[in-house]
Amino acid sequence: MTRAVTQFAERLFTRGPGYPARYFRKWKLGADYRRGCASLARQALFEEADPAIVREGQALRERLLVANERKYEGAGYRVLMLRPSSITAEIWFGDLAFCLRHAGIDCRLVPFDTPVQQINAVFEEFAPNIFVATEAPEALNLLDLAFVRCYKQTHGCLRMFIPVFHSKAPGGYSSREEDAWRRRLRQDGLTADVHFSIFEPEFHERFCVDTLAPAIEYLAVPQGCNPFTDYPVAAEKRYDYFMATSLTEERLAVSYRYLRPILARYRGLWAGPRWGFGTERIPPLQMPLHYAQTRIALSPLVGFVHRHGAEVTHRVYAAAACGAFQITMPTAITHRYFSRDELVQAATPAEYRQLFEHYVDRPLARNEVALAAMRRVFGEHTCFHRIDKLVSHWNDWRRRGLF
Repeated sequence: MTRAVTQFAERLFTRGPGYPARYFRKWKLGADYRRGCASLARQALFEEADPAIVREGQALRERLLVANERKYEGAGYRVLMLRPSSITAEIWFGDLAFCLRHAGIDCRLVPFDTPVQQINAVFEEFAPNIFVATEAPEALNLLDLAFVRCYKQTHGCLRMFIPVFHSKAPGGYSSREEDAWRRRLRQDGLTADVHFSIFEPEFHERFCVDTLAPAIEYLAVPQGCNPFTDYPVAAEKRYDYFMATSLTEERLAVSYRYLRPILARYRGLWAGPRWGFGTERIPPLQMPLHYAQTRIALSPLVGFVHRHGAEVTHRVYAAAACGAFQITMPTAITHRYFSRDELVQAATPAEYRQLFEHYVDRPLARNEVALAAMRRVFGEHTCFHRIDKLVSHWNDWRRRGLF
């Protein structure tokens, strides 16, 4: 007991006055989760996967892979990516790189901790004409920006940078000092030729544009499923719900508000590091199986995504590609990617619980929605569709002399 009290005091001192509330919320979610998992009545329920979803999803996936194999082999692009350190960025960069190679575009990923001399050597040896990185301070400080500028001028190379939220953006991802520093770099021609990210144009315009810096083009390249890792499989449904997420302040807050009644009454699987309950980590290649074993995939959105319509998250696309029925939350831009009969959305915690209880034991209704969402994703929202968009813009920028 003394050790526990000491650890709590240390965390209170290092993490600030909000720590007791965060600790309580995480503890309460864990208690609810364990209570729901103990439900013997739910454990006895049996449900098979819908064979129509599995059959059609696998056919759609195969056609997509065949149609895109070596598709851009003659386009002449060589892409070098400095992979960020976050889990989300690793998924997005890794999926895109893998699918670029399948489509015939040579792509190389440089790990985030690569020494600057080695990065410069990769430029010289690999000879990319597309370079992708972020404008996060840790990336900009890692790069020899003067070398990259010289390489661009000598060899021709488009520098595509993912902009970082400015100090006015939700979440406080930057400071005014960092904004001013990035502004000076851009004025000196040391950073991006163009910007791109997963966020919608109006979100970028509101939160990421520096009006005091030189104007720069922006391309929205939303997330999508990766057909190599996201696809339906057949399995008996063991869980009422499945939730896989990393622990952040925003995800803790939305989980506490929206999911506690579900966790307390139903049997499911919670996955993610540092939560203290469920399972710590699920290998990406096992995700289709876990979606197949689940009646409802939980896809609540963190606050700024829900309020500002920044994006439709990767989890939504991946779950849909796996043939999973899911419940998410509406945003101002969700209708651009899914219709209401393809993606069930709840605006409030009460509605989220009600929709879960309505659908959890109605497999036919769930399967109808899941099949429509899967068709939409494989038809419009995969990494290959994002590559088509990128290549179209690369062709345009090359004609205009940006590289």
